Amino acid sequence: MTTKELVLGLTGRNQAPKGAMRKKMFEFHNSMVGKSKYFKRIENPDTRCGSCIQRVVKAVFDWYHYDENAPSYSEIEFTGRLGLNNKPIYRFVK
Repeated sequence: MTTKELVLGLTGRNQAPKGAMRKKMFEFHNSMVGKSKYFKRIENPDTRCGSCIQRVVKAVFDWYHYDENAPSYSEIEFTGRLGLNNKPIYRFVK
């Protein structure tokens, strides 16, 4: 799974990611620790803690939204709103 597939797969979700998506999300997060200020520490991919999982999702979207070195994908757009814990909310372009 590529970074693009990860970001697009997390877009518009109202549930915590599961399976391969969750595994890739944690792998990406942990690989970015020390490379971007949005990934503060290694997270345990085996956690069942909902707030821990949401912290990782938020870090991915903060990186995508705020980091000038992050890629930009034309398939999604910022809604202009921030969600839970000020996570930028994205939606698919129609």
